[in-house]
Amino acid sequence: MTRNRKYQKGGHHAKELRFQVIIEIIMCIITFLSFVPILVMVITSFKSNVEIYNDFFALPKKLMLSNYNNAFKTLSGNMLNTLIVVAIAVVLTLVLAAVGGYVFGAMDFPGKKILFLIFLALMMIPGSLYLTPNYILVQKYHIFNTWWALILPWISGGQVLGIVLCRNSIEQLPGDLFEAAKLEGCGPLRCLFYIALPLEKPILSTVAVMQLVTYYNDFIWPMMVVESNNKQMITVAVRIFSNAQGTVNIGAMFAGYVIATLPIFILFMFTSRMYMEGLTAGAVKG
Repeated sequence: MTRNRKYQKGGHHAKELRFQVIIEIIMCIITFLSFVPILVMVITSFKSNVEIYNDFFALPKKLMLSNYNNAFKTLSGNMLNTLIVVAIAVVLTLVLAAVGGYVFGAMDFPGKKILFLIFLALMMIPGSLYLTPNYILVQKYHIFNTWWALILPWISGGQVLGIVLCRNSIEQLPGDLFEAAKLEGCGPLRCLFYIALPLEKPILSTVAVMQLVTYYNDFIWPMMVVESNNKQMITVAVRIFSNAQGTVNIGAMFAGYVIATLPIFILFMFTSRMYMEGLTAGAVKG
């Protein structure tokens, strides 16, 4: 009987091991297939037109660094514009999200639940429906073709998700923390800065990464409200650059794509851990 039990346990562990190996192999294949377009883009960016037309998927015989030189000269100003505008928008979004989340999560006032339901309802409306009203407001307040035409609509929409996440995070905190702080003489602002914000860092990191990617990848709105090329964002600029290159210099066109992709790729590589911590912060109470 003892030998049979040991045999059954050994067979069960062997099945679990085989299943785990199969799952890992499948995940490796899926990961590889996900990176294939990126690898093709990077490889093509180092090739000449002749090599691209002869064998699109072959490795370059000689690295054409002039492709990157051409793309960087054209897109460097737009990349700087994008980094500045997106950084300002993300910081302002985090400020509004932290304050709004604290108000809804730790304070009581008349109509609190109804107002929060309105915020939740805003998340149900597709962003494309905001384009025309926002465009009219931009024209009305004379901020067309300025960075404020990008920043203000971005933060007005981006703060909603941040407020919801911060509010849920603060509601999970023990209420005794804020009560004890009030007994010690702390006002709402001190409670926000010394209690809520330090405990909300994972959530705020998640909101920052999510909104940064959203703002950085926005294409339609910058194309609508910014006309000057020296003020334009990288997403629109790289499209104009690729149209200008056309079939004349395909390698430079792909180099422009790599340059536009690289900052957000590097950022996510360094912030993915904080991003995942923020997503799972509210999964377990206590």
